[in-house]
Amino acid sequence: MSEENVELARAALAAFAELDEGLVGPDRVAEFFAQDPITTFSGFLEERTTLHGTDEFLEFRAAWMEPYDDFSYEPAKIVDAGANRVVVILHQRGKPHDSDSWVKMDYGLVYTVEEGLITRCDFYATPQQALEAAGLKQ
Repeated sequence: MSEENVELARAALAAFAELDEGLVGPDRVAEFFAQDPITTFSGFLEERTTLHGTDEFLEFRAAWMEPYDDFSYEPAKIVDAGANRVVVILHQRGKPHDSDSWVKMDYGLVYTVEEGLITRCDFYATPQQALEAAGLKQ
């Protein structure tokens, strides 16, 4: 089942990229998630934030990307963490409005998969934190 979970994570990330390019709507992204997925941010934001459902996450995501004229992210690594979890290491970069500089960061997330759908997504400020949270060492 773990290879299927990795492929599910890969497909969900591809759907987000298609959404960003205007090729699909939010319903395409929602296909990969359970009815009311939980999203958390640990060490990412000053206060712990928990979002419920894909709509809340998409609203948060749009606000996260809004300050940038140019924004991109790509999975640097997708790792089977055993059982029902997948770790995704992402590289993000963005060029803020009215700036010639780029802001870059690497961070991690852990997807929890149940019955072929993502039920939970936990974001971590560093790839190492995500790997450790999933019980993996780098």
